Amino acid sequence: MTLERVKFLLSRMPHIYGVCIMGLCEPFLNPETPEILRWLKDIGRYNVAITTNGTIDLNEDKLDALLRADDFVFSIDTYDPETFRFLRGGADLERVMKNFRRLIEFKRARGLGRLDRPPIHINAVVTSRNFLQIPGLIKMLEPYADDLNYLMLDPVTRPDYQDFEDPLMLKRDLFEKHIGEFRRIAGASPLKIVGFDYMLERSFGWRDCHLSWSNIFVQPNGDVYFCYEYGYVLGNAFRANPLLVWNNKKARAFRRQLLTSNPPVEQCHFCNFARKGWQTGGIYYKTKKDVLGQQVRAVGR
Repeated sequence: MTLERVKFLLSRMPHIYGVCIMGLCEPFLNPETPEILRWLKDIGRYNVAITTNGTIDLNEDKLDALLRADDFVFSIDTYDPETFRFLRGGADLERVMKNFRRLIEFKRARGLGRLDRPPIHINAVVTSRNFLQIPGLIKMLEPYADDLNYLMLDPVTRPDYQDFEDPLMLKRDLFEKHIGEFRRIAGASPLKIVGFDYMLERSFGWRDCHLSWSNIFVQPNGDVYFCYEYGYVLGNAFRANPLLVWNNKKARAFRRQLLTSNPPVEQCHFCNFARKGWQTGGIYYKTKKDVLGQQVRAVGR
């Protein structure tokens, strides 16, 4: 996704106010990512978020670009190097932690506080392999409690994880055996920790899922999605007007089905964005009608 393509897409989507750079690959593998960050904030004035797995060295150029991020997510799943290597396809935990500490030191040297850009939170994808290591992860991150917004524990409950020979989905009996102890540890920690309250609860709030009402996912090839169900392609933003794709027949059918007890994709039953714990008090309860009406009027013109 080049800077020129970013500019082109956003020129055709005048109602976009925020951009999140993320994906199933590491954003900093793209050599243009630092310049994209600078343009989005300095020229475009967008709200900017970015997620990294921390495997690419954060040099001065990348650190300077991150000063434009309004939300910055570091993915760290465990304190154990061997488990980390397994879950992250051979990644080196010490290298990731070195980049994490480099960012913390970069902010401290400039007198930047926890909420100053880039505000940092840790995302830990919880599986059967690392669930019992949560207390160790909390302990490893506690020295940075004043630097982190929160640690988010993101449970793997998605159907696609069951295709592994050794399924990674966290089992309920293991969860129930230890969750009381883990909640006590979290309650006593100086870290703010979220995720325990809704972990393993099936989703039911998909009618209020903001992804389909106010978001658009665009892959580097232009394919458009509403969410993390990559099999449901709405169209292509390079071959058609993105707003027309966002509100085409397939998109409207997806939203209509969200309003039923039978959501459009299996992922809806397991999606964090359809859990009330994620939606209370956030943008997700803001007027779907207003958002949709604005976009429809724009397409109508």
